[in-house]
Amino acid sequence: MLSAVVDAYRRTRKPKDIFWNKFVARPLAAVVIVPLAHTSVTPNQITLATLPVFLAGAAVMAFLPSWPMLCLGVAILELSYVLDCADGQLARLKGTSSPVGAHLDFLMDELKAFALVAAVAVRLWWPSHEGRWLLEGIGGLVIVAGAISLTTFMRRPEYAAATGAAVAKGAGDYGEGFAAAAPTRRSPLALVEAVGRFVVHYPSYIVFVALANRMDLFLHAYLAMNAAYAARALLTIGRSLGRNGSGDRVDVAGLRPAESVAAGSGDPSRVPEHNRVDVAGLRPAESVAAGSGDPSRVPDNK
Repeated sequence: MLSAVVDAYRRTRKPKDIFWNKFVARPLAAVVIVPLAHTSVTPNQITLATLPVFLAGAAVMAFLPSWPMLCLGVAILELSYVLDCADGQLARLKGTSSPVGAHLDFLMDELKAFALVAAVAVRLWWPSHEGRWLLEGIGGLVIVAGAISLTTFMRRPEYAAATGAAVAKGAGDYGEGFAAAAPTRRSPLALVEAVGRFVVHYPSYIVFVALANRMDLFLHAYLAMNAAYAARALLTIGRSLGRNGSGDRVDVAGLRPAESVAAGSGDPSRVPEHNRVDVAGLRPAESVAAGSGDPSRVPDNK
């Protein structure tokens, strides 16, 4: 059994991963996927299962205010994260990785982020009924929703087409494969970005926050980093799309500005074939029918 787990881990690990995933979450996920490797259980089923498990942990954390229940709730959240790693590892083990699976995984992560903010805010409000915690929770939900919406927008092929960025044919387990490790940058900004990524990836440290019983600090830091990310993403979008010159920008109707409906030539069939872009933001040879029209195949910006 142990040798099978070790083999599964080696075959399904990512070439570049964070410390918590590499030494904690993915080894535990390998234990989960070994007995599932020869069953009919699919990676998407595991992805869907992560949400009710997470919601159970969030409910324990929110409505049972004692410190032992906080630790239990966080332990259940970590179990959900192990399953979150297991879905991708099982997909790699079975050779069934797909863009829609990656997109489903992102959707579940979005819903869990909302539940986490709400659960922490309710837990902090529960003993004293101080309204400021509920206000921070409501504001936090807006911040997280904004950050997720901006991420989704920047992943869209339409945005890549409008800004002149290359549209990837896929990343990760399919398409172009895993990206090569980027060279390490040493600068104050790179350090701030590294801290931000660590804070947003709460499974790496929320256990220690729970043991210290300082979920208030977690909520402040988590929301602050999401707000900083949202502000930066919004600034990037504004800088990219808010310029006076439209350049080679293409709108979602597949037409360049001079060929738009307002210009009297709104029929897509009148656009030269080599310039035409479909509503997925891809040229005909790169359309959904060709297997590269799914937004989850655009490189992750978050």
